[in-house]
Amino acid sequence: MYRFQLKLASVRVISSSRNASSYYDAVIVGGGMVGNAMACSLGLNASFASKSVLLLDSGKPPSLSSFETGAPYKNRVVAITPTSQDVFKKLDIWDRMNAHRVRKVNRLYVFDSCSTSEIEFEREKQEEVAFIIENELIVAALYDKLPDCRNVEVRTQAKVEEVSIPNALEQMAYVKLANGDVIETSLLIGADGANSKVRRAANVGYTTFDYNQHGLVGTVDIETTDGKNETGWQRFAKLGPVALLPLSDSVSALTWSTSPEEAKRLKNLPADQFVDELNNALFSQEEQQALVNQALFAFNRLNPFRWETFGRKPDGTTPPHVISVRDNRGTFPLGFGSAHKYIAPRCALIGDAAHKMHPLAGQGVNLGWSDVQILDQILGDAVREGADIGSLTYLKEFDSAAQKHNLPVMVSVDLLNRLYRTDAPAIVAARAFGLNAFNSLGPVKNFLINYLSAHR
Repeated sequence: MYRFQLKLASVRVISSSRNASSYYDAVIVGGGMVGNAMACSLGLNASFASKSVLLLDSGKPPSLSSFETGAPYKNRVVAITPTSQDVFKKLDIWDRMNAHRVRKVNRLYVFDSCSTSEIEFEREKQEEVAFIIENELIVAALYDKLPDCRNVEVRTQAKVEEVSIPNALEQMAYVKLANGDVIETSLLIGADGANSKVRRAANVGYTTFDYNQHGLVGTVDIETTDGKNETGWQRFAKLGPVALLPLSDSVSALTWSTSPEEAKRLKNLPADQFVDELNNALFSQEEQQALVNQALFAFNRLNPFRWETFGRKPDGTTPPHVISVRDNRGTFPLGFGSAHKYIAPRCALIGDAAHKMHPLAGQGVNLGWSDVQILDQILGDAVREGADIGSLTYLKEFDSAAQKHNLPVMVSVDLLNRLYRTDAPAIVAARAFGLNAFNSLGPVKNFLINYLSAHR
């Protein structure tokens, strides 16, 4: 077991108590899973070794020691792709997380509450589809790596009061902290979430809307038919999807998207009643539409590539039965957001500061780590070529590459969420046949899952 040692002093953590202006080549506003990854990436980028980097985090660093065996699970988790795993291996934090608790997902089942349509994702040779990791474990592992980044300075509990982005390169960007410190920089990187102050100061335009849904999260104890828990489950219901993601053989993370009113009611239910309603959401046949299922049955009889219908697979696979819920239920609002540009002079936006999407596909933070990879590479190129790292000439390359990667995923997830938030028979039939047909096309489906999970 990897033993955590608090090394932040060697990263030159400043207590934000002095009142003096200072300069850094790059300043990252916002810690967390994306901001910390950006700081680590720049700190380990050989081309950036001569550059000074400052990470401003408004919170306190979590400790890896809080994730020892037997410690309570946190209620927020992320499904990371093998591509994001490559990022963590490059940053040398994968083994730190894996020594604590990382759960491999070998298969993913997605199914509909209104029909028997389903789709199964499984990679060849028992390769993983994703890994389930607690958000705070990722943040703690990144903090634990920062002492190795000698050019990175960290200020925790640093509240940003003011942000200024210049119109041209003749001036520096700057941030003013609550204690009066003014920090100038050649490049300000906004990783400060969906309500980003950096994005507002950059004035890049922002499209946003509310889904009128809340995500309810928690940790549940489960039992499976085979004693294993290596499959991720997601069922689409009228008010939103409910997902179970494995954490151990007997524990799963819950993410349940529903209306704000229903989320509040479910959060406050007694544990036994909550478990009953969750199992009902996973197994109930009340919303099934007989005519659609009859048509699907006929189609499957004629389809030479057909799979068995849900619940009758050769291995007897069915969702796990939930037996109890831990005392850590929480809720948060769901919405969509997309910055029209991820850049401005001396400014770049990454993670939720640049884009926010529905969590049903578990891709949101993976897009943020993709931003980190792209920006890290482009900034390294700029330094090697002796350019100003705040120049739009280079930042435009980041904007183009990141948006080209992110927007198709964001739009697809948005459309998928809208498609499944209705029980209109015509739409149920269309989506059922589409999902069923796609699940039958093994070569096409295998290509897609291998593409999405490819190690880039």
